[in-house]
Amino acid sequence: MNKRDMALALAAGFAGAALAPLSGFAAGGAVSEDEAKAAVMSWLNALKGGDPAEVQKILAPEFQILRSDGSGYDREDYLKALPKFGGHPEILNLVHSSEGDLLVARYNLQLEQKIGDKQVQKLAPRLSVMRKASGTWLMVAHANFAQIG
Repeated sequence: MNKRDMALALAAGFAGAALAPLSGFAAGGAVSEDEAKAAVMSWLNALKGGDPAEVQKILAPEFQILRSDGSGYDREDYLKALPKFGGHPEILNLVHSSEGDLLVARYNLQLEQKIGDKQVQKLAPRLSVMRKASGTWLMVAHANFAQIG
């Protein structure tokens, strides 16, 4: 076996080893699209009410959020600076994957929203990571790609 063939064999072996833990991870997984959508909506409904005590119930202790402007918050700071929005949020193009009690969802969200006194882009992508604890989906991490203007 020459050096090139050896390098290709090693690369294939490493790639296979790296992907092996993902072999049980399937798009859609055990969580149905309806359940994934309901999990995300539970997050949005808690936020819509604007009550930090209600939002706290759905945030995991390790929660982090990152926004398109680079700002980010942990659980404690986020509860002090909740966004405000009106109307009925609409989830579009939901794609999810799950493994056990972990749910990853990417989607476009359409809603009227303000962060502080600034208007937020009405239709933009989001990425949410949630885990199920005692029958409730908790938000672990959320990325909001909406431009804040």
